[in-house]
Amino acid sequence: MITIRAGDTQAMETPNGNHGTSLATPRLGATDVTVVRQRQTPGGFNPSHVQNREEIMVMLSGRVTVTSGDQRIELSSSDTLIVPAHTPHRVDNTGDTDAEWLIISPAGMQLFRETGEEASPPWIK
Repeated sequence: MITIRAGDTQAMETPNGNHGTSLATPRLGATDVTVVRQRQTPGGFNPSHVQNREEIMVMLSGRVTVTSGDQRIELSSSDTLIVPAHTPHRVDNTGDTDAEWLIISPAGMQLFRETGEEASPPWIK
């Protein structure tokens, strides 16, 4: 078994008001599942992107809007969203406080920008 203590992790700032904290990733010893805590400031956003594998979002606090095509889904504390593989989506903090959620996905998931370019945020490794 591998224990990852809270003091062993730290939030990594990424563009657009986002902070990611690796909780269980390949770099930390996970082999099948990746778990990341995402925090987003009010007005922050994750631009449209896709993953090659399914992604689960579990809201911990705050409020976000996830947009995919014409669909807009409002999420708040304790809501869960399953995003199928290859589904373009954008996440916006539409509240007036920080929003936090867990991202749960298969280890080795690849993330792609709207342009098709692979993105490799440091918290996913």
